[in-house]
Amino acid sequence: MQIFLIILLLALLVIVSWHCRKLALGVEQIASALRSKEAPSPDSIDHVQYSGSLTSLKSALSNLLTEIDLERKLERRQRRFFEGMLNQIEDALIILDNQLEIRFSNQAARQLFASDLAHEGRQLIEVCLDHRITDAVSLALDSQNKTREELRRPVPHPAPDRATSDERHEHNYMIEAQPLIEKYGFGRGAWVLIRDITRQAETEQIRRDFVANASHELRTPLSIINGYLEMLDEDEGFNFNQASARRSIKTMRNHTERITRIVEDMLTISKLESNNQTLKTERFNLLNSINDSINRLSPVSAAQQATIKIESPQTEQMINGDHFYWDQIFFNLIENALKQNPKPGLTITISLEKIKKKIHIAISDDGIGIPSEDLANIFQRFYRVEKHHAQTIKGTGLGLSIVKRAVEAHQGEISASSQPGLKTTFTIIMPSA
Repeated sequence: MQIFLIILLLALLVIVSWHCRKLALGVEQIASALRSKEAPSPDSIDHVQYSGSLTSLKSALSNLLTEIDLERKLERRQRRFFEGMLNQIEDALIILDNQLEIRFSNQAARQLFASDLAHEGRQLIEVCLDHRITDAVSLALDSQNKTREELRRPVPHPAPDRATSDERHEHNYMIEAQPLIEKYGFGRGAWVLIRDITRQAETEQIRRDFVANASHELRTPLSIINGYLEMLDEDEGFNFNQASARRSIKTMRNHTERITRIVEDMLTISKLESNNQTLKTERFNLLNSINDSINRLSPVSAAQQATIKIESPQTEQMINGDHFYWDQIFFNLIENALKQNPKPGLTITISLEKIKKKIHIAISDDGIGIPSEDLANIFQRFYRVEKHHAQTIKGTGLGLSIVKRAVEAHQGEISASSQPGLKTTFTIIMPSA
């Protein structure tokens, strides 16, 4: 009997040991499967063979891993979505931790601070190489408030149409930094936004220059008119029939007409730059507009013994546009050539040619030309190639500005080239009707 009990106990012990061994192997395989991947998924434990006693555990664990896997995929989708949104922002955006280490940078930031290495995990100063940016972020973290600062820094890839000087290769930037809001789950750190405000700064500078130049241009004729009026007022025995009186009145009339034209040109530019301005588009022949301008300037060209020629393979060059502004374009360009070259014998050539559904217009003269350093500025308001011309060449200084804006309003392009002493050409490329 004792022997039977011993045998029975031994058998039970073997069975229990076998089940414990099987259970241990199953647990070890599950643990090994979970350890084999950084982010385990439900299929990690599908191959476990010794699962008889672990069916419930395996099922519960599989369900748990399935739930975790779904949450992980949802988190990845949300991250891709938010990263896609942030990459659409044109401004450079960088998210940092409390030690100014980069946790995220959008596409604009990666372009602004181009590097062969990824931004994530690196210090901000190592990426931007500008202590002014890191100082702004540090100030935001220390004060726990939003900071803002303007600065100028070089452009990583200067545009080919910009001048070669380092000054022209710098842009204005607005730096905004603010601490992250921890209660929303961001953790401690800050974000920094870098916005290129070069256009706004240039526009503001143009506005200031325009006001200053317009005031100067208007002040001169007004001072002359006021001087003549004071002279006439102080001379009690002044005879308006005298030759000097007639000269005074003629001078005042000329300067009044100049003021009127300045004001009209300023209004024209204002209309062209207004978003609400609508062109009165119609189909017309450009050659008619050119001939009208030549006829209006015929007294000036005759006095200077200038020759104006039109070269066009067709008798008609039709275009859809505002006839009024095209009259101003040709009038200003031809008048500008005459004013800049007052010596007799000037030849002005106007050529029109249709190339691949575009009309190419070239207005050339064989006068004194434009120095290369002035070519980039001739379309600016009140700009004169030589400052002493302000006294010898009368005009508002707005003609070429009106030409450029009128051409651009018609979806066209205008450029200028010059070989001093040989040839100056203004080229306009327009879509044909």
